[in-house]
Amino acid sequence: MKRLKRIAIVCALIICVSALVACGGGGLDEISKELTNYNIEASYDDTEHKLTASMTVDYINGYDIELDRVEFHLYPAAYREGARFAPIEKSDEAKAYPSGKNYGGITVSKVTVGGNEREVTVSGSDEDILCVTLDDKLLPGGRVKIGVDFEVKLAGVRHRLGYNGKSVNLGNFYPIACVYENGAFRNDPYYSTGDPFYSETANYNVTFKYPSKYKMAHTGSGTFAADGDVATATVTALAVRDFAAVLGEFESRETTVGGTAVKYYYYADSQPDASLKAAADALTTFNDKFGKYPYSTYTVVQTAFLQGGMEYPNLSLISDAMNNSTYIDAIIHETAHQWWYGVVGNDETKNAWLDEGLTEYSTSLFYALNPDYGVEFDKRISDALSSLMLYTELYKPGYNADTSMDRSLAEYADNMEYTYMTYVKGQLMFDNLRRIIGDDSFYAALKDYYTSNYLKTAQPDSLIACFEKSSGRELKPYFDSWTQGNVKLF
Repeated sequence: MKRLKRIAIVCALIICVSALVACGGGGLDEISKELTNYNIEASYDDTEHKLTASMTVDYINGYDIELDRVEFHLYPAAYREGARFAPIEKSDEAKAYPSGKNYGGITVSKVTVGGNEREVTVSGSDEDILCVTLDDKLLPGGRVKIGVDFEVKLAGVRHRLGYNGKSVNLGNFYPIACVYENGAFRNDPYYSTGDPFYSETANYNVTFKYPSKYKMAHTGSGTFAADGDVATATVTALAVRDFAAVLGEFESRETTVGGTAVKYYYYADSQPDASLKAAADALTTFNDKFGKYPYSTYTVVQTAFLQGGMEYPNLSLISDAMNNSTYIDAIIHETAHQWWYGVVGNDETKNAWLDEGLTEYSTSLFYALNPDYGVEFDKRISDALSSLMLYTELYKPGYNADTSMDRSLAEYADNMEYTYMTYVKGQLMFDNLRRIIGDDSFYAALKDYYTSNYLKTAQPDSLIACFEKSSGRELKPYFDSWTQGNVKLF
């Protein structure tokens, strides 16, 4: 989820999975055999800012019900003119579009099922869902090949998907399968609040052509070749929640942490070694406290971005607009997301606090465990409490404000309210819990949560159960009081 600058300013069986975590990524090949495969061939035209792509999805029905269709999110549709749900709040448009507001979008030109062409059907509340009807019912565990040819026009915007200055952000650029849940596909639109994404782990094989003046930071492991003005990246990523990339005229640094290659791409960083060190130290700390990072690569990339940062599997986008201290903070926060969202997934549209609150608190724990960074843990927590009080008093007069956390992105008034309820209040909830149950029980619960939800989608009750198990206490009333807005903080 994205790390907002406002915060800095205002202040698989379980046994098998345990073995896989312990050996640091071994076994991803085996897990990947049961996952959907995305095979994408794409080419980026830097003159027209256009992406042309062909995708074949070897889709597996991982649900316990027969499917007669598969639905895909078309997230780039949010960037088109006339979109009902724009990706940028109006208050942020001037910063997001430094050269003036412009538009992008996605066009699907062809769909096939098992090699046979189908009519292109786009639906959804904002014409952002591709519905693919199958020839026959797809049984649980069954597979079907779905082909999609599409073109993405990029907007000139400092956001997850767009071009600006020295970089091209390619987040959520391709059709991705909707999660099937409670008798229907989840087809939530692209809200401007929070990170409106919810997806299952899958495998990716991507061949990507782009101007050779650029380097490419990306999810997964890749090889590169250049032929004149055109470079080609061949990338493989197993068991990841989605795929993203950034093109830019980068310099780079690299180190290794526990078998993971940690890479840093940048173009305007006066202290690149410090930035790389922050990523490596965060990976080391979270490996120890949460569980072994299972992937062979982790990349941090500096880019044009509206907020502080954005997490993708194996890849963190960090805004080029921050100062040194907030820049390092964003790197640590987004690295924590590799555990909370990346390996352990959750429904970010309904339970944003589950990854954002835990990630923000993990950032504070990092500073407590790494005092050389000069950031006082107690001050971060007291600043969080003070900023929440200030927000409540200045922006939500009185104490009758909605301070609940268990609501969907659509129910937040704006990004500021979302930030204070998920990041700030979420962090305070986890800190108070740690003080109640103690460090041993707290860290034992997080390791259990990581192991038991490894490469799966966790629910709030999954997390609560781990804390109850480690502490021997009934804690659901505690979590309910915080998430439902009943707890009195001041």
